[in-house]
Amino acid sequence: MKHSRHLFAGSLLIASAMKGQSVSAPFAQHLVTETMSAHSELQKMGLHAVAPGAQDDTIIACSVPSKIGKKSFAGDLAVEQTKKPTVKAVTEGSFYDLALPLLDASDRPIGMLVVEMRMSGAASAEEALAKTESIAKSLEKQVPDLNALFAPAPASDPLVLLSTTKLPDITGDFDHLAVDLKRNRLFVSAEVHQSIEVFDLKTGEHLQSAPGVTTPHTIAFVPETNQLLVADGGDASCRILDGTDLHQVKRIALEAGPDAAYYDSVNRLFYLGNGGRGAKTDFSYITIISVDKADIVGKIRVESANLEAMALDREANLLYVNMRDKAQIGVIDLASNKISKTWRVPDLELNTPMALDAANHRLFVVGRKPGKFFIIDTQTGKGVAVLDSVEIADDMTFDSQAKRIYITGSGGVSVFQEKSADEYERIAQFGTNGGKTSVYVPSLKQFYIIHTETPEDIAGLQVYKVN
Repeated sequence: MKHSRHLFAGSLLIASAMKGQSVSAPFAQHLVTETMSAHSELQKMGLHAVAPGAQDDTIIACSVPSKIGKKSFAGDLAVEQTKKPTVKAVTEGSFYDLALPLLDASDRPIGMLVVEMRMSGAASAEEALAKTESIAKSLEKQVPDLNALFAPAPASDPLVLLSTTKLPDITGDFDHLAVDLKRNRLFVSAEVHQSIEVFDLKTGEHLQSAPGVTTPHTIAFVPETNQLLVADGGDASCRILDGTDLHQVKRIALEAGPDAAYYDSVNRLFYLGNGGRGAKTDFSYITIISVDKADIVGKIRVESANLEAMALDREANLLYVNMRDKAQIGVIDLASNKISKTWRVPDLELNTPMALDAANHRLFVVGRKPGKFFIIDTQTGKGVAVLDSVEIADDMTFDSQAKRIYITGSGGVSVFQEKSADEYERIAQFGTNGGKTSVYVPSLKQFYIIHTETPEDIAGLQVYKVN
């Protein structure tokens, strides 16, 4: 039985979850994405207008995709009718709620701009209004008329939403994703729902909700054996599941709390962190599991109680691991299976996601609070650059062909362009309903973000086209 509602878009066509209309406003959404990327003080943004063929004002573009297609509230409509902006301080949320009339480049009314601005970004309501009016003026210069909002988005947008699959029956956090290209499947670990969710890789359609796991975290698919490896934190094990129907083939017992892992697809080895905080010890193990033997073939002791993401440098025969409780990065010599050195980068805290550009000797690490993207020289262990990124990041992908880095966290997605080994530029940042984990499939040029249920939306899978 499928527990989903599947919603499709051309460039951007989203049906709202509750009493919404289908709205296609790709250029308007481009403006929202571009503005959110340029203004870190904004936490939400929406554009309201009457879509072609419609009678009512609706949200035609928004940093929270699930809101698109919903009717405008009466309070917002009053702003459009009176042509007077409003600003309200929401002290319990530490933000200003603002609504402004929106004009086109010829000063003709076309709708409304509604934003939430963090109080940290404006010292007063007056300053928040002044900043938002400046943003509105910048938008208006780019819109020759109402119809322009519904025109195609520029091909330069790095990510364009294709579809959203709603998951009304899935509650609680999701963790990581895995891909089966041959059979066109996407697997997602639903750690609170105690299941593996299966989707059609090309369309995002929800195919199956498979029970039989306790607290699934990192998962990896092995195409040669058609098996899914599952780090099951609640069961203190690595489960090996048959890829066809996800029944258990074998259970490999581990220390308590298995979570972060890295799959070496060449040598078919699964490096799985366990022990530490879950076992109430101040050290952890990275247990090495051979897919071919379906058993443990080694253990690496790491003096950290909280291991997070890992990255493999195949040429150097090194494994990097985030030692989050120590705010350090461990460098493991895989010839001896021992930590050879640890790095401490200034201002790096709560280091969680990790990725590697081996060709340029650059390790990418993201700290959670505040959200910071660190670039580290693997030949020296020294940081070479730091950029602002999304908060509470949990996943990161490096596209070696396009030289792009995608970081997802509860604050949204940040996209960075690698201009050289030492120069990076953030080219996009926008909200994703709090989706922290993600995966990129280069052969399809599609990027997937899974988000949990929030007060504003039910859980869902977002599929983006990568330009």
